[in-house]
Parts: sequence; C-alpha cells; structure tokens
Amino acid sequence: MENTVEFYYEKLKTTTNPGPILAAMLCSLYDIEVTRSEIMLCNRLIKTFGRFNTFFSIVDMVGSCPEKPTEMFPYLYTICKRKFEQAHSGTMVPSQESLDAFIKNLSKEIEANSRKKLKPPLPEGLDNDTK
Repeated sequence: MENTVEFYYEKLKTTTNPGPILAAMLCSLYDIEVTRSEIMLCNRLIKTFGRFNTFFSIVDMVGSCPEKPTEMFPYLYTICKRKFEQAHSGTMVPSQESLDAFIKNLSKEIEANSRKKLKPPLPEGLDNDTK
C-alpha cells in the first residue's frame, strides 16, 4: 500500500487533471476496476475540498476500512469535511455561529431609531436671503 500511495502522490503533484489519478489510486487500493462513477466521485470531492485533502482522505478511508464500503461518497465526504474543518477551524467558526443575538440587537436598534424624529441638517453656508 505504501508504494502505491507514494506513486500516486508523485503523479498528483504534477498533473493538471487529478480526478482520474485519485480514482485510479482508490480503485487500485480496493482492487476494483476504475469506472466513470469513481472518477466523478473524486472530481466532486476535489472540487469541494481540493486534491490533497481528497488524497489523504482516501488514504485514511483505506486505512480504517480495508473492505470496500458499499457507498464510498458519504464516507469520503465525511472524512474530507472533518479534515477541512480541522485545517480551517479559525475561519469556519464564525459561519457556524447562531445569528439570533445579532438579529435581536439589530431589531432593537431599528425600533429605537424608528421612534426618533429625524431633523434635516441645517444648511451651512447657504444664503437665506431672498432678494
């Protein structure tokens, strides 16, 4: 397995089309034939998580599940997502926070501002004489 992973890693670094390479690695590690569905699976994961995150997720999946799972996409997607969140934990946290408190504060500000009567600004430097 180590030689296979190293071989495909070297190919992955220089290729412009990583989908078929990762699909070939996945299929060779599970000893199955490469089909269009595996290539599409790898391309979807690469588009979302990147080539190297997908590569190491495949290695993790093969290491933790030596038998080919019946549905590979949910399994690989979960591993890729976990790896991505670990790598980007600081940037992902704000997007996962609840906005309820922010919305309540914003609603209070809107309500407080709607009660105030707005005064138009005084014209400065304009001549009020009508001659």
